[in-house]
Amino acid sequence: MTSTQVSLEDGSRGGYDADGNQVVATRELETTIWYPTEGDGPFPLVVFSHGYLATPEKYEELLSRWSSAGMVVAAPRFPLSAEGAAEIRADVPQQPGDVAFVLDQVLRLAETPGSDIEGLVDPERIAAAGHSLGALTTAFLRSEYGFVSGFDAALVLAGGPLDYLVPELAEKPPLTFVDAGTPILFVHGDQDDAIPVEQGEQLYGAAPAPKAFLEVPGADHSSTYEEDSYPTWPVVAEVTTDYLQWALDIDPAALEDLRSAVDGSGAAFLADDELG
Repeated sequence: MTSTQVSLEDGSRGGYDADGNQVVATRELETTIWYPTEGDGPFPLVVFSHGYLATPEKYEELLSRWSSAGMVVAAPRFPLSAEGAAEIRADVPQQPGDVAFVLDQVLRLAETPGSDIEGLVDPERIAAAGHSLGALTTAFLRSEYGFVSGFDAALVLAGGPLDYLVPELAEKPPLTFVDAGTPILFVHGDQDDAIPVEQGEQLYGAAPAPKAFLEVPGADHSSTYEEDSYPTWPVVAEVTTDYLQWALDIDPAALEDLRSAVDGSGAAFLADDELG
């Protein structure tokens, strides 16, 4: 497994604050791509959305774990919500468009002779994943707010509803999922003091099956997804990898591996399991 960075820019859209004022005229999306260096491609693609005031690199251990398991992982740095950016979380409704743009550009790169990922991406096996504000972005991709076709699975890490994560947009109607039939896994720690597990359960309740909710006792909001030395990182890494391998048809037996990993971990449990 190795990685590369590409500079992408969507000149068709800008970025706005909660009052509708334009902050940036175009969407600059520095994107890190992790990809396998062993095995026979093409490989499934996972597009990952980082959390508020985070960067893709903060999740390197987890994303490289997925890549080592046979996936290309593309993670853009969002122009207004990333660390060091303008700190405008109200821009989140624009982020599904960023994900769609990055998806198109990565698929194009995979068809470009001489690119680092030439021939490595299977356009028929694609998942969306994200943490915190990026988890909400991922939920948007499967909802009326920013539906994007072409995704075969979704993974929501420490997510919550719009009115809780972005109170300045609380007047917007509740998120409504419109994509029944696509599997979605939610992961949430019960010691999350940024987005309480009850908020994650609320978002989960709105999602259609097939779905499952993994609760991780003792897990906080960020460390369990960012730090491989954190006590609950191993079970989250194992379960999310198994889920993606199953949902993206890398290993049809991986769903049972997921359940076995949860049962044997003593560190997490499936509060609900409707994955089939």
